[in-house]
Amino acid sequence: MTIGKPFRLASQTQVNREGYIHLGSAASEQCYRVLVNDAGQILLDPIDNLPEREQWLWQNSTALSSVQQGIEQVAEGNQRSLGTFAQHADLDIED
Repeated sequence: MTIGKPFRLASQTQVNREGYIHLGSAASEQCYRVLVNDAGQILLDPIDNLPEREQWLWQNSTALSSVQQGIEQVAEGNQRSLGTFAQHADLDIED
């Protein structure tokens, strides 16, 4: 997983008796992915609340890697058109 720009110190805080941390104004988002590395560092990555049907992507590292690779390829201008799939728009799909 690629994380964005380098960290900067936003504040310093302490965990209270209940295990809570006050993050202050730097934490204006409502939902976060919590990432932990081997050194015990915690990264709160702000995310939009995803519908349950879309959360599988974040839980499947192979699929997420494939999507990220595709995004990088498009950003580099490395893509090709597969044409239109309009002829398939009216097909019935079995569940």
